[in-house]
Amino acid sequence: MRVNVAREPLLSELNLVQGVIEKKTTIPILSNILLEARGGRLDITATDLDVSICCGCAAEVETEGAMTVSARRFFDIVRLLPEDARIACMQMENDWMEIRSGQSEYRVVGLPKENFPSIPEFQEALLSIPGAVMRGMIQRTIFAITQEESRYSLNGALLVVAPREIKMVATDGHRLALVSKSISFDGLDSEIRSLIPRKTLVEIQKLVGDQELLVGFGRDENHLFFSAGDKRLVSRVLAGQFPNYEMVIPLDNDRLVTVPTRAFGDAIRRAAVMSDEKLRAVRFSVSPGAVELTASSAEAGEGKEIVPAEYEGPGLEIGFNPQYLLDFLGVCGSDSVVLALRDADTQGMLRPALRSEFDYRYVVMPMKF
Repeated sequence: MRVNVAREPLLSELNLVQGVIEKKTTIPILSNILLEARGGRLDITATDLDVSICCGCAAEVETEGAMTVSARRFFDIVRLLPEDARIACMQMENDWMEIRSGQSEYRVVGLPKENFPSIPEFQEALLSIPGAVMRGMIQRTIFAITQEESRYSLNGALLVVAPREIKMVATDGHRLALVSKSISFDGLDSEIRSLIPRKTLVEIQKLVGDQELLVGFGRDENHLFFSAGDKRLVSRVLAGQFPNYEMVIPLDNDRLVTVPTRAFGDAIRRAAVMSDEKLRAVRFSVSPGAVELTASSAEAGEGKEIVPAEYEGPGLEIGFNPQYLLDFLGVCGSDSVVLALRDADTQGMLRPALRSEFDYRYVVMPMKF
């Protein structure tokens, strides 16, 4: 293999695959990427056996071939070269790779390409999802995915695609984020449900970026397939039964409190400074025209904030984890939000006050204080 490539496009593709590579692995080949030079391109493949990404960039291919090299080391060398650099990569004996650019010259240890895992054959897309829709749904749900590895079926988000609607939902058992959008999928005559692992969602975000493109989606019995432009991602399906999320959505929360998003978020951040480090609860006291936030701990002291609110009804006190509310406020995309409550023991639900392109609901379990 012998190729010549510009630094900027190569760096972009190498940066894309870094998230797939495990920093610590007992299988050395998984620290490497597969480089394949052919047809005027340098194709790059990375995998951790659960998620695989295939991408690449234009290159002057003098000799076609394939080899593997350390993903991190190759990335660091390219990253530290001048922005306008041209880079020559040559396969040497014993699977080493020589890298030359201007006065820089490196010889990097590689591993035989035969040792690199085979990637599942990419399946034809069942449907195409606008990149902005995919990006918006992931942003509004990914933070609600559980951090507990033992809760396997909650380690990802549930994607539900129906002929005229798409949904994504995630939960960690303490809060639930549900986002949906009306959209027609031609040729789809039944609902498709897929559990997408957290890591896969992170990589899809990188794949889509800020681009306005279509995301191809397909699946087989064991794998999910995503494409964006000339980039491909293959992921194992997350096994397990996702909870019946519709049962969690409160239907009788008739105490509706409307607050300005920014002021409410700022007040929560300040009040949380005084909350107990173990309990991490802030008390919300709702009364006509205002929400009072209080937090205290034996070690820190106590604090109070008052936020103007649109509310006419009986008083109510309820406790919430402040970070859970801040996660929602950071992505809701609305100047004001509605907090729907019933009583101190029933889960609360937040939603943007004004309709937007997404129907977004966020359910949070209350805390004792």
